Amino acid sequence: MKPQEHIKTDTDKIHNRRVRSVAGTMAIEGFTLSESSRRNLDRYFGGQASFQQIMTELKSKYQRP
Repeated sequence: MKPQEHIKTDTDKIHNRRVRSVAGTMAIEGFTLSESSRRNLDRYFGGQASFQQIMTELKSKYQRP
C-alpha cells in the first residue's frame, strides 16, 4: 500500500506564500531567514503562537542578566 500524500490545501499555499514573501523582503535587505526564524514564522502563520508569545520567548532567550 502506498503512503498517503499530503494534499496541499489553500491554507498551506497561503502559508508558504507568506513565508516566501518575508524571506524575499529580507533578501532584498541583505538578510537571510534562519531556521529558527522560519520555525517562528511557521508557528505564527499556523496559529500555534501569537506575536506576543514569540516576542516574549525571544526576549527571554537573548536578554542579558
